[in-house]
Amino acid sequence: MGIASLLRSLLKKNAHKTNDEVEEDMYGFYRRIESQSRVKKNYLNDKVRLVLVDWLIEVHTELGFAPETLFLAVNIADRFLSAVVVPWSELQLVCTAALVIACKYEEEWFPSSVEFLYIPQTYFTCLFDASFSQEKINSMEKKILNKLGWKIMVPTIHSFLVEILASSDCGDTNQLLKNMAFYLGELAMSDYATTTTYSPSMIAASTIYAARSCILKQSHGWEKALQKTGYSKRQLACCAKLLLQLAKMTKHGMPERKVFEKYSDSTWDAVALIP
Repeated sequence: MGIASLLRSLLKKNAHKTNDEVEEDMYGFYRRIESQSRVKKNYLNDKVRLVLVDWLIEVHTELGFAPETLFLAVNIADRFLSAVVVPWSELQLVCTAALVIACKYEEEWFPSSVEFLYIPQTYFTCLFDASFSQEKINSMEKKILNKLGWKIMVPTIHSFLVEILASSDCGDTNQLLKNMAFYLGELAMSDYATTTTYSPSMIAASTIYAARSCILKQSHGWEKALQKTGYSKRQLACCAKLLLQLAKMTKHGMPERKVFEKYSDSTWDAVALIP
């Protein structure tokens, strides 16, 4: 039985339950299957991966796709590149196809080869060939889907963030908190060490813990949400500390510049600029 079938069975089974009970089951379901889509270590040079993700963030932002599309695209590219040796000349093609696949799953439309030509020049496009025919993109899509066994519905950092933030006492109405959590989540997604060291669920819990307790100075109301995650404060401390270090380094001109630029905008309450 595939993941989609399991999800349908879960929703059918929970038809008689309250929203809180369904959320609890969904979070537990994600926790059970997240190990199936974890990013493997040492599949790619960390600096090269950073450039790849940086470009994906640029394209994703320019085309105005939903946050979950970005996280899924990065996950798809990570899993494929960890399983297949790809020539340098095709790395951008893999990312392009991964984004298209994610769009077909999450969005109402997906970009063609033409849309990618209008993306502004970046450091990435100076290193790689930025133009690919539609035929090559389609071919790479098939390669990726076949290699991954068509397993596209996977829990990402974003999936867990949405579930945790849905808790009534976890700041659902606090947009500043949510934006900070998503900022830290994208920093973690961009960082090779963080992605391969911690699970998506732990990263998501740590982003909210860091945002509430360390950055926004709002520690009240965390206990129930913490219980929902299944992690203790002690378990999240190291990951939360790393996320704050990444935020500090990025603010001072270190890697993950596209993430910093994105979340420095007023659209995201300029959370990247918060001391």
